[in-house]
Amino acid sequence: MTTNEIKNVIMLWSNWASNSHVQRYDIALLKIWIQFERFMSDLIIAYSTGKPSEKGYLPTLKIKFQDEEQFNAFMREGNKKYIEYLSKIEKLSKHIFVNDPFDIIFLDAANKTAYEQIKALRNYIAHESGEAKSKLINLCFNGNPNNFLEPNDFLLTRERSTKNTYYTYYTTIIQNIVDLLVNPPI
Repeated sequence: MTTNEIKNVIMLWSNWASNSHVQRYDIALLKIWIQFERFMSDLIIAYSTGKPSEKGYLPTLKIKFQDEEQFNAFMREGNKKYIEYLSKIEKLSKHIFVNDPFDIIFLDAANKTAYEQIKALRNYIAHESGEAKSKLINLCFNGNPNNFLEPNDFLLTRERSTKNTYYTYYTTIIQNIVDLLVNPPI
């Protein structure tokens, strides 16, 4: 998956969500997040097996995997077939790369906060469990359950620093992260 494909997905779902008959920014963000996860998974596999990004960036490796099969064997827990790439990236990428390209997510305060909030929104939208709601309240509503809004309503409120809706703020952050992952500043 390429950066242009992510941008096209954002445009597609944003146009869908903004339709006056739809107005479902929560579903749009979920669909975008799924593609963002796929992008991140594809990228860590490529980088870890010595393949450059679409912009030619190739991080220096501490460990080089021979191929995707070997990489996935390293990432897989026990005999599980599914690999939770995002949590593995958070835990293991610093051990794979000399200068971890994924640090732009986890070391930049704005990116990390937005990333964690989007992940909490995604989990609540997908599961609506008590645990997912509690994490969402802690991350997006300062821990105050009285401030809770359903994700679609929350995504239409304004983020303080940019004055954009949270939906626009989050999709912009995703686009910026994607661009920085394939072409980090020198």
